[in-house]
Amino acid sequence: MTEKKLDILVFFQIFFAISVILIGVYGKVTENFNLQPLLLILMGAMLLIIGLREYKRTNSLLRGLIYLSISLFILFVAVKAL
Repeated sequence: MTEKKLDILVFFQIFFAISVILIGVYGKVTENFNLQPLLLILMGAMLLIIGLREYKRTNSLLRGLIYLSISLFILFVAVKAL
């Protein structure tokens, strides 16, 4: 059985996903939504990494561009919210 090596992109995707979950739960529990722009920035970075991994996995430019455009839009909205 072949072992999969933990790629640096997988590590960053897991890191951003856990950060998004923690900030989302914190905002929901305390009803303090001041960290919402940070949540959007981390979510945009996570989608950017997902797009890079998808392009690397399939060599399909269309899927990578879809994730890239969505992540850039989320990052744009998050920066405008600041």
